[in-house]
Amino acid sequence: MTLPTEQLHTWQRGTDVPFRTRVSMGKVVDARPVFVFGFNPDVQGTEETVWDHGGIYSYPASAIQMTISSSNATTNAVVSIVGLGAGYVEQTELITLNGQTAVTTAKSYLRINGMAALSGTVADSIYLGTGVVTSGVPATVYARIINGNNRTEAGIYTVPAGHELYFDRGNVSHGSDAQNAYITARLMYRLPNILFQTGAKVTLNNFVIDFPFEYPLPLPAGTDIETRAICSKSQANAVATSFQGLLVRSET
Repeated sequence: MTLPTEQLHTWQRGTDVPFRTRVSMGKVVDARPVFVFGFNPDVQGTEETVWDHGGIYSYPASAIQMTISSSNATTNAVVSIVGLGAGYVEQTELITLNGQTAVTTAKSYLRINGMAALSGTVADSIYLGTGVVTSGVPATVYARIINGNNRTEAGIYTVPAGHELYFDRGNVSHGSDAQNAYITARLMYRLPNILFQTGAKVTLNNFVIDFPFEYPLPLPAGTDIETRAICSKSQANAVATSFQGLLVRSET
């Protein structure tokens, strides 16, 4: 039965509620918002990915099982992992930590798009990765939760299979107590099977720069996106980033 117009909610009429809000409400079929933010407290004279573990982020070459553990023996949090499996297929998993003892994921991951502690105790940091685990820290880290945040802060995202991301905005901010130290930041993206490309580049000093894309950048499934930064001086600089877009299910 079709309701008369006067009995419909405003989002159903589609006249009073902005399109972006209706997307966030889940009222637009096959579309959802993506918002990613990252933070790196110590960017110096070598370029790094803007993420909470530091250094240039390393991506798995193939889908692999990982381990999750904490640098503190008292951590027993329930953690949600959001990632992509083989073929960039979206998948999620819940795991209960056992302190510094490595717990192996049930699923294999090609990409990690985020991780969050949902309940329990979180002390120090939680790590997701591969290789030998020493005092709760794996040899290769793919995601990290720092105590107090309860989720990853990584300026990294990969477009899942069956979707396209229409990337429309990003920003980067810099904070330092030193004069004449500036940051050069790059928005990077890597289409499937090609090298990383620079999508935007900015320089700033104790400032924030927003870079909207008037015409959204269409990025297909399997595209890796990240923000990187380097400082003009070898000293501690805090860098934060965020970016967003509309994730749409592919028509074919």
